[in-house]
Amino acid sequence: MTHLVKTLTLVTAAIATTGATAQLTSQSLVPDPNALSFDHVPNRIFVRFADPENSPINVQILDEVGGTIRSESKLVPGLVTVDTSIPVDRALKVLSSKRNAIKYVEPVYIVEAFDTIPNDPMYNDLYGMEQVRAHQAWDDHVGDQDFIIAIIDTGVDYTHQDLVANMWTNPGEIPGNGQDDDGNGYVDDVYGYDFSNYDSDPMDFNGHGTHCAGTVGGVGNNGVGVAGVNWHCRIVGAQFLSSGGSGSTDGAIDAVEYCAINQFKVSNNSWGGGGFSQALFDVVQAAGDDYGHIFVAAAGNGGSYGASYPAAMTCTNLIAVAATDINENMASFSQYHPVEVDLGAPGVDVLSSTPGNNYSYYSGTSMATPHVAGGVGLIYSVLGDSSATEVIDIILSTTRSIPSMEGNTVTGGVLNVAEALENTFLGPKITMVSSVPVEMDPNVALGVTVHVDPREDDLTGSVYLHYNDGDGWNMMAMDASGSMEYSASVPGMNCDDMPEFYVTCSGVVAGDVAHPSGGASNAYSWLVGNLVVAYEDNGESNGDWTVSTNSLDGGWDRGVPINCNRGDPSGDYDGSGSCWLTDNSSADGCNSDVDEGSTTLTSGFIYLTGIDNPTLSYARWFHNTYGAAPNTDTFLVEWSADGSNWYELESVGPSGPEVSGGWVHVAFGVNDFAGDVDAIQLRFTASDIGADTQSVVEAGVDAVMVTSVDCDDASDCPADATGDGYVNVSDLLAAIGDWGASDSAADANGDGTVDVADLLMMIDAWGACE
Repeated sequence: MTHLVKTLTLVTAAIATTGATAQLTSQSLVPDPNALSFDHVPNRIFVRFADPENSPINVQILDEVGGTIRSESKLVPGLVTVDTSIPVDRALKVLSSKRNAIKYVEPVYIVEAFDTIPNDPMYNDLYGMEQVRAHQAWDDHVGDQDFIIAIIDTGVDYTHQDLVANMWTNPGEIPGNGQDDDGNGYVDDVYGYDFSNYDSDPMDFNGHGTHCAGTVGGVGNNGVGVAGVNWHCRIVGAQFLSSGGSGSTDGAIDAVEYCAINQFKVSNNSWGGGGFSQALFDVVQAAGDDYGHIFVAAAGNGGSYGASYPAAMTCTNLIAVAATDINENMASFSQYHPVEVDLGAPGVDVLSSTPGNNYSYYSGTSMATPHVAGGVGLIYSVLGDSSATEVIDIILSTTRSIPSMEGNTVTGGVLNVAEALENTFLGPKITMVSSVPVEMDPNVALGVTVHVDPREDDLTGSVYLHYNDGDGWNMMAMDASGSMEYSASVPGMNCDDMPEFYVTCSGVVAGDVAHPSGGASNAYSWLVGNLVVAYEDNGESNGDWTVSTNSLDGGWDRGVPINCNRGDPSGDYDGSGSCWLTDNSSADGCNSDVDEGSTTLTSGFIYLTGIDNPTLSYARWFHNTYGAAPNTDTFLVEWSADGSNWYELESVGPSGPEVSGGWVHVAFGVNDFAGDVDAIQLRFTASDIGADTQSVVEAGVDAVMVTSVDCDDASDCPADATGDGYVNVSDLLAAIGDWGASDSAADANGDGTVDVADLLMMIDAWGACE
């Protein structure tokens, strides 16, 4: 309810602000009228275009300020960071006249960490944990080792003795190989990423970020140093502040977007300064709306009425934090406001980790904020699939009232982790006991065992196994097989099938719960048979590919995507680094694409002799929605068995959902389109030959493979017609039901007909399959 009150108040404030801004828009598109009075990066601005796809007009507008696009937002359409050849004040003035083409333009502010000089040690305990009642909450919950909290700051000393066990290590990244193994757009981001130097090492050489990390998630009960609000969690270093403690808002935006696309639910933001940034607002709000991200921000250390930015932003997924001292007085340096600042937390003489296995006392709203970020993480890790709004409502509605916060914050209180935890509800939790294979032999059942803990709820009815056999979803009740354990079997499947399953139960209060979350849309799956890779090309060499081009520009090229922001990929498909692309060059200012003609990429012969039922797959990229004549061209994929006669495999475009970029992975059975052939060639053609050649055409190809499924072990238990791992009455009934059929799992001897011979074989094999 508290958060609802705040939200309504903020909406009112936003309307009032919008009204004030509206009076300025006749003269300026800069959101903050005092923008130039704040420290900002020279010759760099944010621009948000009204029509992101009108590339020629947008480029023409930027030419007026000597602008080149530095980066493009991954969350907010049309938002770009631009380097200019003229001063910022002149650039803002020029671009403010482009009301039909630009939503807003603003400086890139310089911000700083919100801390003061560390005090001499005067306290030998963590008084803050008692103030926020964390010690009472720890009786019930000390964190979740899989829950990730980002420290957007000066980095984190990921080798610190009190943090190393709680550091996030990217499971999809191979350290030090110089490649983006997990395909998230960042190379070697093992512990996070540095958006100050734009490299993969977020090591802290300042101390501020490591101090915040220790309060959020210093390992607890390990006999070393301090304990964070979360004894167990995963800490990510999302660095954008330099070793000197300052940074710019474009780096902050990149850090927030990194958190969002990696689905980190909480970030600690103990920094601020500068004016109102509409660009930062849009990105933070999008991270909340699209990814459930909660942005916890420090109110500021000016000792003044009103929060600093970004804490003063009215994003619905933002919590602003003031600082209190050991006596629960408001810290003399803390900024405060009954609408802009949500709650207080300890921020004076806070002991926490610093680089090099050290510990120090720091003061600042920077130190208060990680108490709250840690509390948010603790609650969010319990609530699981809840929304950011639900978590924030619990945090703000359970604060502990104290006089120094009344009238100075929205809630009038300080963080109360124990009360917040009391207000969560722990519904049933399903966890896997058995493992899920990558591959299995045909006609072999998969035993599934799960642990179902009702926690604070009561189960209603049965626990169910849902499985998809290729013909649709089936459901069966699981048998209770032990203390809170349930078991059932997915029947064996045929060679080349890809079965799926998930498990559900129901709670009296929580209702239906699925594991994995999402149920059928996120089910476990595996391959029946063994995958054999007969051919693979991931674009790491030219190989025997050839290129022929009759266009004026934009021919096929192989390499690491440059991403010129004109519809071309920002990375390859499979994370190997390289792929085939049209116009992979920035030499002409990124204005090149396929122009007035076609470019064709042709493979060498892919030999198929001895491969049963081969499957051809590849990833493709196509974009044709930019330019004066969008949606007029196609991307053609063809095949040939002899190199002379070519046949269409697929044609993409000129319109539809697959012409706006993004890698699309497709697969085709070779026998289905080519019959039984010994070899095939492929060719990919991108063209600019439509009714009007003013379209911007970009294409890409990656991860070309030919695979087959080997099922040599298909007859290990041929009499098991039902695939449950046993030969029994159910198999006899299956044979009787399919009597005379030529295509049935009950054809145990494989002679093409279900008959008496199959019944006799079943009787002879009676019992469990070996």
